[in-house]
Amino acid sequence: MNGRNFDERRDLVEAARALVPALEARAPAANAAGELPAETIADLHRLGILRLLQPRRFGGIEGPFATFAEIAEVLSEGCASTGWVYGVLAEHSWIVACFPEPAQREVWGENPLAVASSSLAPRNLARRVPGGWRLSGRHPFSSGCRHAQWAIIGAWCEEPDGSKPPRYLLVPMRDIEVLDDWEVLGLRATGSRTLLLDDVFVPEHRSVLLSDLARGTVPGVAVHPGYPLVRAPRFYLCIYSQVPTAVAVARKAVDFVARSLTDRIARGVRKVAESEVVQMQLAEAAAEVDAAGLILRTRREAASAAVMAGRTIPQADIVAGRRDVVFVHRLVSRAMERLGEIAGTQWVYDDNPLQPMLRDVMTTAMHGAVNWQVGMVPYGRMRLGLPPDG
Repeated sequence: MNGRNFDERRDLVEAARALVPALEARAPAANAAGELPAETIADLHRLGILRLLQPRRFGGIEGPFATFAEIAEVLSEGCASTGWVYGVLAEHSWIVACFPEPAQREVWGENPLAVASSSLAPRNLARRVPGGWRLSGRHPFSSGCRHAQWAIIGAWCEEPDGSKPPRYLLVPMRDIEVLDDWEVLGLRATGSRTLLLDDVFVPEHRSVLLSDLARGTVPGVAVHPGYPLVRAPRFYLCIYSQVPTAVAVARKAVDFVARSLTDRIARGVRKVAESEVVQMQLAEAAAEVDAAGLILRTRREAASAAVMAGRTIPQADIVAGRRDVVFVHRLVSRAMERLGEIAGTQWVYDDNPLQPMLRDVMTTAMHGAVNWQVGMVPYGRMRLGLPPDG
């Protein structure tokens, strides 16, 4: 990466950092509303960071994945839900760039600023019909869907030979009903509502096989031959989209708990800060969060650099990256447990700033990208000489 590109990268990160105080001020109202405010989405568009992974052919930046992931982490310092939604909407420009060219023109031809939310895990069967598929059913957890013009829906798609391979399907939001069902523990402002499709027709050109995404052999390679990201195995990089939110929140929680305990008196007798148990637990939590951040940044920088250089990605690197991401989240979760313990009863009050941090990290733990067994078992199998996906 040359100096000019590095400067541009830092400019984007610093522009995001300048937004943190405003995001922090908006966070309580956003959580209460269960939605990011229009001002926040407008800010993300204004800074251009939503277009970081969008191909240049459609006016995007076509930047490195590591910059995108770093921005998601920075935004999460102000508002976890903003970092999470940014991580979804901006990353999905990469997925859209993998579709056949006619689909990309539909998304960005008339509106280059269009973004897509998603419900990626296949849950329903798309029936084969002439020219494509028809899809019905509920598709939950669509973060930022009220701010999107399109949705990427995972589905099992019937083929003429009777097979049902999973695909991602592009559907305009005008064909979707958004159910107001996002009443949850944490990440409340992500607005991750359920999408309801009722016999929606999806033409074949608005589909891409998950197997092609996993291998980096998508139709978008021919559309954007100079953009290495579309040739990247999806599961080598996408694991770095949401975990930065948990790391940023945990770092913020360490700082808050340390400040809040400085002058607190336990049972009216002793300063809490003088307890060696508290000192030890705070140090352990800080070490866990720092270690998580170091692992995350090292892995994502290396992965992004390998992709941007056009290197072939071995399966061993994909498996090891997934292992480290789930380990990062385990470190963060342990740190948050320690912080809750030493904060004591104070955090159970709704107006205590630590409470939403704990709830947000607990909610990030539900994401499939940080499932412990799914992340660890393939690596263990590989080290034992077995196929990772066996």
